[in-house]
Amino acid sequence: MSWRLTAFSASNTEAQAVALAAPILAGADASLAEASTRINGLSLAYSPNPLATQASEAAAAREAYQALMRYEGRVLCVHPFQEGVGDGSGLYRYLSAPNAAARLAAKLTDAQDTGRPRGQLDAVAVLIVARDLAGFAERLAAFNAVFPAPELQLAQRRAAQLATLEQEKWLLPDAPLTPPWTARDGVQIPRLAQHGRAVGAQLATAQGYAAETPSPMAELQAVIEQKRQRLKELQSHYNELKGQLNGQTGFALYAQGDASAVAAQLQAGAPGHEYVLTAGALFVANAGQLTFLKETFGL
Repeated sequence: MSWRLTAFSASNTEAQAVALAAPILAGADASLAEASTRINGLSLAYSPNPLATQASEAAAAREAYQALMRYEGRVLCVHPFQEGVGDGSGLYRYLSAPNAAARLAAKLTDAQDTGRPRGQLDAVAVLIVARDLAGFAERLAAFNAVFPAPELQLAQRRAAQLATLEQEKWLLPDAPLTPPWTARDGVQIPRLAQHGRAVGAQLATAQGYAAETPSPMAELQAVIEQKRQRLKELQSHYNELKGQLNGQTGFALYAQGDASAVAAQLQAGAPGHEYVLTAGALFVANAGQLTFLKETFGL
């Protein structure tokens, strides 16, 4: 087959599709008027749902639960790659568990920090510990999946990149030939996309009239089945979320008192220096406001 001169023209397939929808759309107005008449002639009896009383109690419990989660607090994060926090030089930095706990405690009593917490506090401290970079990145990822913190996400990426560097720094990948292939489809062409939307709207409207053929009882049964499936999805989603809270990422501590008292509790009995890579997160709020976090960490 040889090259030949061509010109743009409307697609035959497009014309056939529009012709199919045209008689359906033409009869739409009369169909709507008939449907309105049928609705006006219906007589329905209403029965209240017997679960209404329990539903109102659930609404009160929902408000109380959401109030428990809406605490006003602050979080402090430390990790080896922060300037002046970790030990070492260059790319590789370290922070042992006792030193991480000490830095968290020092920030609580930092006289130069005008934004430090004051008064009677509740505090939940977490130390994410590891002995190597790969394990450190893995444990940070598990923590950030539940309690994402920008500082610890940065530490997670840094640890993962350093672990990868250790394994792959001698690999030299080959580059593919140029030019590259580019993915493209018809809807990326503006004119074709406009035609597709116009024809699709007509066909979709025409197709919608097929949904009016089931009986009202069949439609109600379908709604009931959708609600049943929705209940199953809700329970499945909740079970999945509970599963994400299982597992261990490090050590946790619950402390109460003023800043000095909390600082002392942070340093008492901290994990040892064998954990050379440690990131710390300290959540603080007014007394009685960290119940949700306390229960989440099993403290």
